[in-house]
Amino acid sequence: MKISTGLIVVIVAMFLFYLRVAMLRGQRKRYEREYALKRRKVNGRSKGAALPSRPAGSPPFGVSSWPLVVISVLITIAGFVMYSKMIFLGMELVKDAALVDQLAELWYIPVSIGILLLAFSIKVDKPRID
Repeated sequence: MKISTGLIVVIVAMFLFYLRVAMLRGQRKRYEREYALKRRKVNGRSKGAALPSRPAGSPPFGVSSWPLVVISVLITIAGFVMYSKMIFLGMELVKDAALVDQLAELWYIPVSIGILLLAFSIKVDKPRID
């Protein structure tokens, strides 16, 4: 397998996506710790109330902007179409062979942009204090 510049750029973008998810996990844990401390200290004494649990099957992350998610997925799909020589669902989208070759060389740019946009469209919600 030949490692090209495009593959390295996409790997770095995926690493940054994972780093963003890891940062959000840490932020969620900090929010839960702060919430637990606020619940325990009521009028200067320790109450020891249990934390409310999340409903089963609820995702750990939220979405800050659904249009941004859709745009990032479409940009990523456009990069994969560029990588596949402008053939999508068996249809040849561009007939000019020279243009197809030029676009196929730059497939990694929209893929990495789509991954990075997707990384910044997720968020963690703060727990609500009753």
